[in-house]
Amino acid sequence: MHKLYILISYFLIPVVLINTYIRVLRNKEDKKRFRERFGFTNHKKFHDKDIIWIHAASVGEFKSSDFLINNFYKEYCILVTTTTKTASEYALKNYGNKIIHQFAPYDILIWINNFLNTWKPKLVIWIESDLWPNTIVRLREKKIKSVFLNARISPKSFNRWKFFSSYYNFITQSFSAIFAQSKNDLQRIKYLSKVNVEYIGNLKLTKKKNSLSGYKVSENTNIMIASTHKEEENLIIPYLETISKKYPKSNFIIVPRHPKRSREVFNLLKSKGLDVAYHSKLKINQYKFLIVDSFGKMDEFFYKSDIVFLGGSFTKNGGHNPIEAAMASCAIITGPYVFNWQNVYEDMIESNSCLMINEPKELEEKISELIENKKFTNKFKKNAFAFSNKIFFEEEKLLNFLNKILKHDA
Repeated sequence: MHKLYILISYFLIPVVLINTYIRVLRNKEDKKRFRERFGFTNHKKFHDKDIIWIHAASVGEFKSSDFLINNFYKEYCILVTTTTKTASEYALKNYGNKIIHQFAPYDILIWINNFLNTWKPKLVIWIESDLWPNTIVRLREKKIKSVFLNARISPKSFNRWKFFSSYYNFITQSFSAIFAQSKNDLQRIKYLSKVNVEYIGNLKLTKKKNSLSGYKVSENTNIMIASTHKEEENLIIPYLETISKKYPKSNFIIVPRHPKRSREVFNLLKSKGLDVAYHSKLKINQYKFLIVDSFGKMDEFFYKSDIVFLGGSFTKNGGHNPIEAAMASCAIITGPYVFNWQNVYEDMIESNSCLMINEPKELEEKISELIENKKFTNKFKKNAFAFSNKIFFEEEKLLNFLNKILKHDA
């Protein structure tokens, strides 16, 4: 099957080339760096250090690599690849002095070979993202050590891979080890792969120092609708409109999962005659409905919020990380579709640290209850904060494992 995949990938080269140049013309690719997609680089390597290549497809995956970067950048050259332009901008802005960033090459052998022959990584850490057969199998053929970290496979992907389980196993044989993101992912991956699979926690939940403090507490109730996906706002906003009329001292902060959708959400609120503004255009946050239209603001607004609804849970996207909101002592509400964080949410519900609702119409009821019953709200805020202080990831175990690989051939 892999030979067929290689053959198909070669046939697709003309399509990939044409699509790349179209994306350059539309400013969806970096005009100065698009050749990185073909394994070429203009960057001067750090020749005196061994290279650790970390692949993290988008911003979310890249953020979880913070722990790795900060533990290894002094001794090793950290090469980070991402697939999206947004992730590239975020990586360079926040870690430019610690890493080399490149766009990940397309999964076609001639371009993968260009990349690997140029960088010659000592270790590859593949974080969470989809498996790229040509790239991963080529690592094995070139005897480059690799680890699949924070590995996940959604129920939908799992059902598809079951029909090609032998190929999934063939690909994953390249990894020295697989560390699953959750206990559910552990079971699904074990079903498909014969590689050693362990669960040491979720890399996104390594302990981070909180640099946020000193925010003024509003006398109003600040309600944050975080990480919403396409069509999810349509389900939610009618109930927020009712709450805003019922409780005049309530303010709403809406943070779309993808900031490029901010205008779409803004227009939806505006069409209902609601008092709405973009955060980027306000000097003073005097608003009823605020649209956060830029990256990197989530923590700031978690700490300003009393109640948080976490999106992606009404539209079967699998929900989002509740721990950041819990660290900010928010009363957390989620919809029913949380398979990306299933084990965490189950534990939180058991410890009365968050509320799960089944339908959007229940959102009005729960938010109203939290606004009216301060004792009820404070219980969930306190429990959420206590839950956030648990140990969610075995940091030392991972570091020991990676150092053993890195020092083996030293």
